[in-house]
Amino acid sequence: MSVSSVNSPLCFKLLENSPSFVVILDADQKICWLNQSFCDFLGLEREKLIGLSDDDVKEHCLKQILSGTDRIEIFAGILDKWIELQDVMTLSGEPFDMGNQELRILYYVDASQKIQIEKQLLQLESTLTHKMSHDSVTGMLNHHSMFQTLNSEVSRSRRYNNPLSLVLMDINYQSDSDAQEKIEQMRLMISQLLKDQMRWADIVGHLEDFDFVLLLPETVYESAETLIQKLNTSLKNIAMDVKDIRYGLSQWRKGDDVTMFVERAVSELNSEMA
Repeated sequence: MSVSSVNSPLCFKLLENSPSFVVILDADQKICWLNQSFCDFLGLEREKLIGLSDDDVKEHCLKQILSGTDRIEIFAGILDKWIELQDVMTLSGEPFDMGNQELRILYYVDASQKIQIEKQLLQLESTLTHKMSHDSVTGMLNHHSMFQTLNSEVSRSRRYNNPLSLVLMDINYQSDSDAQEKIEQMRLMISQLLKDQMRWADIVGHLEDFDFVLLLPETVYESAETLIQKLNTSLKNIAMDVKDIRYGLSQWRKGDDVTMFVERAVSELNSEMA
């Protein structure tokens, strides 16, 4: 039905000038009218939209409009466009000269700026969360996050009886220069080497100074020893100022809690330092 055939011009004038994007659906869920500002926002001609149903449209956004989706992405790209359903009214078609059929009037608003702000806030929250859980120099999990991860992995091993090994690494780094920048560069170099040598499932954390922790899911004690030997050779090759590297190794045993699991690694580390 075209606008010119409607005998209630005042109703449509109010809707045409509404600050919202308005679309009216008839009893068959077909588009029987929408205001010009909505057409302009969609980049579509009103005459080509009137009478369309869900079966007639190919555009994903139009299908969502016809189904009354709450939030719809109109255009994805540099200039994202979004609309958000603000209100829905159910009215008789009589004021619009459409008989006694029930009409649904959907009011959408331009939510592009709102959603951009939401995305920025989510990104900021993600950045802050990462900074709180990761070491600022190495990008590795910090002490608190590593302990949380350790709890999760121990719980998983307890549930499924999977092997799990823990390696504590204490690197004795002594440089002729006390410059903080050089120390941070060395920590970053060591952390990158550790990441490169580990499997995707392995977890590496930085505790403090040159103390690192390696959490190795699905890894038995002997395999962890092989990894230590490999790391030891690689670390000494890249860092001439590394005087000594000590390791504490522990494999999770049935009945272990986190404390027992870690204490064995600490005990082995301390015995090397003695």
